[in-house]
Formats: sequence, C-alpha cells, structure tokens
Amino acid sequence: MVTHAVAVVGWHEGLAGQVHSWLAQSGPYRVVCFVHPDDEAPVVQPVTRDASQFDYPTDSSFKGLPLLCKTTWPAQLKAQGIDHVLVTLDDAASRLQAMTAAEAAGLTLINAIHPSVRVMADALLGKNVILHAGVHVGYRAEVRDGAFLNTNAQIDHHDVIEVGATLDPAVVLAGNVTVGRAARVHTGAVVKNRIRIGAGAVIGAGAVVIRDIPPGATAVGVPAAVIKVRR
Repeated sequence: MVTHAVAVVGWHEGLAGQVHSWLAQSGPYRVVCFVHPDDEAPVVQPVTRDASQFDYPTDSSFKGLPLLCKTTWPAQLKAQGIDHVLVTLDDAASRLQAMTAAEAAGLTLINAIHPSVRVMADALLGKNVILHAGVHVGYRAEVRDGAFLNTNAQIDHHDVIEVGATLDPAVVLAGNVTVGRAARVHTGAVVKNRIRIGAGAVIGAGAVVIRDIPPGATAVGVPAAVIKVRR
C-alpha cells in the first residue's frame, strides 16, 4: 500500500495533536510536518497543567516534526513534494480559507477518520472531514467539506452537517437535522428531529434544541432560547 506524506495545517494539541496520534491508523497517511499559516512563529506561553504530557511548538518544530511558518505554505509544500494536506484550524473561516488555498495550489485535502468511527450505509463524506473517536454517522447522513465531529458526537439518518460546521464532544442530533455552514454545536447539546440550525449559529453546551435556530444566533438552555443574533 502506498503511504502518502501529509502536512497538518494547524498545530494546537487539542486537535492537530490528537489527529496526528491516530491518522496513520485510518488510511495510507504519514504526517511529516505541521504548518502555522503565518510568517511569524506562534507565540505560546506554556502554563502549568495537571496533565503530564503536553506539547508546545517551538519556532521550527511541533511534536518532533518540522513546523513550517509561512503564509506561502501551499507553494512551500509543493516544492517539498508534499501533496496531501489536512487542515485542522479551529476557526471555521480560517479553516475554509486554508482549504481553498490548498486546493488552488493543487494540494489534495484528505479526511481523518478514527478507527472506532461508525459510518452507516449511503452516508456521504466531503473533503477535509475530521471524525474523532466514537463518532456515529447515520444512514444517508451528509458531512460536508471541512466539517469536524468531535469525540462521541452522534448524527442520525439524513442529517446534513454543512461546510465548516463543528460538533463538539457528545453532541446528539436526531434525524433530518441540518447544521448550517460554519455553525458550532457545543459539548453535550441535543437537537430534536427536523430542526435547522442556521449558518454561523452557536449552540451552547448542554442545550436542548426543539425549534429552528436562525443564522448567526447564539442559543443556550433547556429548551434552547436565542440570546443573541449576530448581524
């Protein structure tokens, strides 16, 4: 089996570090470098943590691999013969911008799917999709380009997770739910069937969503109520 060298765009331990730890198990991929899409190295102040294992980037490396700090990173990767990329940037707008730049340079966007993920029959996955451990993707669900589903997120039949949307850990969506472009559903939220969450909306942790949420809105509580709408 051919193994493809992959650059991970983003370096934060919470996402890029985790994916790096299991990506090779989910396909013919080997992470060879990380990318910080800026001409300046990331400025990070290490803090005291209870966890004994935690990695911080230096000016030129992360997790023992090279860290490329260039706004021209797509061309730099091509020059190094690296043709496959996974964008792990947490901010949806930055993520989609980096994905566009990668494809414009002729780089191939890959998916990262943890070995424990369950994807049911006829489900559709786009490009640069990240599915963490324990994720369930239901029958004929659609997870579109740049969407992230974190640990134990569950989406049911015919759900649509639009471009750049993020589901945090333990989110549960009943069937026929749509989560709009670049929307974010925070940890442990539950959404009843046939609900539409608008583009750019934010659903608070532990919320129970029983009615549609408009684009750009922030909704929290049980049942979820809109507390703010971004114009």
